[in-house]
Amino acid sequence: MAGRWERPPELSEYEAERQERRATNLIWNAAGDYSLHPDSRAYDAEGYADVYMNSIVGAVYKYYDYPVLRKLLDGMENAPNGDAYADLFWTGLENCAYQRALPDRPALRLLREGYARMILRQAEGVHELDLPVTDRLKLEHYARILGKGQKLTAREEKILAAVEFGPELTSEEIVARMRDVLANYFGVTGGMLRREAMGKLPQFMGGFGRKKFTLGARVRSGDVKKVKTAKLGPMARISGEKSPQQLREFVSDCFGVSMYSKADNDNIEERLCRDKHAGSMLHFTRGELPAHEVRSGEIILQRKQNRAQAEANRRYYNANIVAHRLAIIRLTERVRNCILVHLDDSMLKSRAGALDARTVWRAVYLNDPRIFLKHERASDTELSVDLLLDGSASQLQRQESVASQAYILAESLTRCGVPVRVMSFCTVADCTVMRVYRDYGEVKNNGAVFEYAAAGFNRDGLALRAVGQLLSKSPYERRLLITLSDCSPNDVRKICDEQGRRREYQGEQGVTDSAGEVEKLRRMGVRVMCVFTGEEADLPNARRIYGRELVRIRHISQFADAVGRVIVSLISSM
Repeated sequence: MAGRWERPPELSEYEAERQERRATNLIWNAAGDYSLHPDSRAYDAEGYADVYMNSIVGAVYKYYDYPVLRKLLDGMENAPNGDAYADLFWTGLENCAYQRALPDRPALRLLREGYARMILRQAEGVHELDLPVTDRLKLEHYARILGKGQKLTAREEKILAAVEFGPELTSEEIVARMRDVLANYFGVTGGMLRREAMGKLPQFMGGFGRKKFTLGARVRSGDVKKVKTAKLGPMARISGEKSPQQLREFVSDCFGVSMYSKADNDNIEERLCRDKHAGSMLHFTRGELPAHEVRSGEIILQRKQNRAQAEANRRYYNANIVAHRLAIIRLTERVRNCILVHLDDSMLKSRAGALDARTVWRAVYLNDPRIFLKHERASDTELSVDLLLDGSASQLQRQESVASQAYILAESLTRCGVPVRVMSFCTVADCTVMRVYRDYGEVKNNGAVFEYAAAGFNRDGLALRAVGQLLSKSPYERRLLITLSDCSPNDVRKICDEQGRRREYQGEQGVTDSAGEVEKLRRMGVRVMCVFTGEEADLPNARRIYGRELVRIRHISQFADAVGRVIVSLISSM
């Protein structure tokens, strides 16, 4: 399990990098830590990231002291037959990590059962004595999950009982238990697990010298390009290797059906998915899920996570409701006053409104009650605001605060009579998903913003380009775009630079592309600002992309003043 192999020939370098990122994303989601740099990932024989086992790796990072476990894994990696021992170790870690993670992620049950069925299918037609002892134990472990276990020898029963670690064990106790198993049943002592260990280890219980046959995904250290993995069925493959049509169905099942017909969506992609974004796909949705039954464990898990996150967003808002309502009141006041001062197209005489002191004499001497001024704004010159939320996995640790900030903005602008549209974006494989929570005329639908949930990568430049497409159809003359983003573009699909070289869509390349799309929007007459939600290290990127129209919120009490100041400045200059 721990050895380093060359990349399988059927997997291109581009696809290998994609799967490494996919595995990392699955681990991030399970660990709840986007800053994590995992050095263990799970792949199938063709190099594709395994959904269930990468979720287990993430759970191990979350609930255990991984550096303690890694010391033992490092020793196994360099010992003869170490990959078999490490595979057995991960079978034990799966047992305890699953039990620790299940209360928080109930969909793991379905993924685990699917993974177990896949392992049993792999073993069909293979005589048990042709399996290494570690694979026999692994096969029995997953067979028992499905209620299909068969009797092992007394010695094998003791090994399996020892390595099926319980959730009550600490990291140190797990390592001690595994060292005892290796020493007592395989004759592998601590000295044999050091990096400098050489020579042949003794063979016990048969198996190691027999026909090689591996089961399930293997958890490996390092880059998938340097790792060969065990044979797997299609269970571990998800969005990364799907055909365009399969990918569209996948994102539709996860995020909602398309807002557009196939012909309309094809036309949009033809215009937008070109040059640096050639080969990319777009999916616009209102979040309405298809009616057909879904059986995919990955899709079911994603839907459950989305529902759970929506509930968490609402709880977070209500838990801080006083501060949030105060921010709405203060921001509403600032924006309303600015609109009245700077966007007056005409002031008409009226029986109600703002008193015009110059005409009070008309009420006294001419009995004319129209001594007030009423603001009238022509419909073709009204202000509209679009909110664009970064919905990628980089926001996992702040989903609740992003949703609350978006709601505060949408509610404040709605109270000012400003048409508001709220969207989010994320990228799954080659497809950038644009989710619309509420449109301009839906004044009572601000609560839909709490359905915001983070997942996938973020191809900021293409998302901004897609927003430009939507804004080009806007009936409003004065348009303001507010993004809530960590300003850290990162996607698996590479781009071509001006010299035709393929570059990673992150760092300099991603920032330059995003800044270029912001500049195009501004040339369209769209005012663009950003509410920065990221870390200190990404502030230079944010300034490069958005310039001075940038706000960083450290506490919700600052929200109304900081955001209001920039909005007022932009409206004043319209």
